[in-house]
Amino acid sequence: MCLLVYDVMRIAKENHSSVCVRYSNSFYQRKSTCEKCLPKVHFGRKNNSNVRDYDCKNMIYYYCGRYSLKHAGEIFMLLEQINSRLPDNPRILSVGCGPCTDLFGFEAYYRKYKPKSMIEYHGFEKSMLWNEVHRFIIQHGKKHKLARVEVTYMDAINEFHKIEDIMRCEKPNIISFQYVLSDMAKYYDVAFVKRFAEKFVVKAFDILPKSTMIIFNDTNVTQQYALRNPEEVKGREILDYLARKFWTNYNIAVLKYYFPYNSDLSLCFGCAHSKCDIDMESVPEELKNYFEMWNQYRSAQLVFVKNADVSLAKRG
Repeated sequence: MCLLVYDVMRIAKENHSSVCVRYSNSFYQRKSTCEKCLPKVHFGRKNNSNVRDYDCKNMIYYYCGRYSLKHAGEIFMLLEQINSRLPDNPRILSVGCGPCTDLFGFEAYYRKYKPKSMIEYHGFEKSMLWNEVHRFIIQHGKKHKLARVEVTYMDAINEFHKIEDIMRCEKPNIISFQYVLSDMAKYYDVAFVKRFAEKFVVKAFDILPKSTMIIFNDTNVTQQYALRNPEEVKGREILDYLARKFWTNYNIAVLKYYFPYNSDLSLCFGCAHSKCDIDMESVPEELKNYFEMWNQYRSAQLVFVKNADVSLAKRG
């Protein structure tokens, strides 16, 4: 059985150049070192404290190969935990979708547990660099029984009003934030990101009906790591703020999960998943041999489910 995630990883391998594209036209070509460039995007301390975005097609393809299995698997395991709350036919709205790794997790879950389901997916992404990956997913969606896949290129923060209109029109029953909030915090003050996420939850649940859920999957690091790297925003810090903010609202169910990849108790965030190791035996050999893949799930996860058809905004 061929999962969507493997198809995307294969096309990423085919399109990834062994020569650094920044030097592809020069006399002295250099070997691609995407595995060294990606940490410079994720961690300012590895880029002379400068913020760097995904700015290279080659890096985009390597990202798909290195992170897709990890990020998709985290979503898959979360869906197994909340299976009783999932809709039969998910209409997913993904904020900051990147290479759509959340979709890979949904596709794998529904293929296994609800094969007759029809999946609709609408992603929002600010960078056009992902467009070839998106085009491949859209073109091959029917093969994987995806009823509809669409990506809109927009800035979720600066064009939030457009997202409101889309929510009113499309009525998604699942909203996904896949490693988005910690990424936003590279460009905005963390307090601003917390307020944005809080505003998003209130507005989404004000627009959408009962049983709508919002899923956050983001970074989770040990206290020791956090102390060594205080300048890095931890995704769990933002998720913890949101969980506490809505914990006492009886109109919202608050569910928390985490992967205990280390014995450090500072990782704890709700219920622990039963495993952290990725099953690498099922990964095609040609992909394992090409990409330096993560072999562990490590995220913290927060799920909000709307319990009643009431306006949260009116309640303040």
